[in-house]
Amino acid sequence: MAMVYLLWKNFQVLENPHGMRQILIWGTIFIVTMIGFAPLLPTSWPDYVIPIGYSLGARSLAESFQMSKQAIGESQDYEFQSVWNVIAVSIAFLFAMVAFTLVWFLGLAAIGLI
Repeated sequence: MAMVYLLWKNFQVLENPHGMRQILIWGTIFIVTMIGFAPLLPTSWPDYVIPIGYSLGARSLAESFQMSKQAIGESQDYEFQSVWNVIAVSIAFLFAMVAFTLVWFLGLAAIGLI
């Protein structure tokens, strides 16, 4: 969720409403699908596959549709986000994701699906 928010925020700064809309739509679809199917994955499924794939996908989107680090550094109009800001947003979304996922899994367990 944090990656979707941060990519959306970057599109907002770049004044790209189409990119903002697309990242919210596709990011939401991916997150809902991931949470929906996570309980159904076999226990032998490696836990690191989804986060690595999600991170690589986000990086690919940023490289393809947003400014490069070099372009930001050379720009008079844009500046880098604070590392502390990225960490704070990531931690906040981590807690939100853990809370939502816990409620979701407990709900599925309560009705006997997992």
